[in-house]
Amino acid sequence: MANTESTLDAAKRHTRDMARDAKETIASAAIDEAETLRQRAIDEVDQAADATDAARQEFDAQSLQAAVLRHLGAQISSVADHLRDKPVDAMVDDVAVFARRNPLLFLGGAAVAGFAAARFLKSGSGTRNAQKAADDPWAGHLDSGEKQQ
Repeated sequence: MANTESTLDAAKRHTRDMARDAKETIASAAIDEAETLRQRAIDEVDQAADATDAARQEFDAQSLQAAVLRHLGAQISSVADHLRDKPVDAMVDDVAVFARRNPLLFLGGAAVAGFAAARFLKSGSGTRNAQKAADDPWAGHLDSGEKQQ
């Protein structure tokens, strides 16, 4: 009986160790992916700042358009600097604090982001379906026959 209990205790310890290791592995993978996404976001923001600067140079330096683009470029560069300076952990903490202080605004923003992501994904699949339909000589024939009846 004592042997069974010690085997059971060993199995419990082993299960706990495996769960801890899995949690650490998943957390590490999530942090790595977040860092990759952060770097990609920094690159995108830098490109937007460069595009804003290029657009600004198309206007007279004293024009309202140039002033607006200069201000916009400075704001975009500020976002890029903020992304560069802050580690992912600190960003996650900032989002958590913001969500606790402004739950309705956070939920509204999450909903808008969800709708935007769904729209983006839907538009991407629609292009593929349109391409597939263009390649299919029978596409649309069944639909038009059903409408005539």
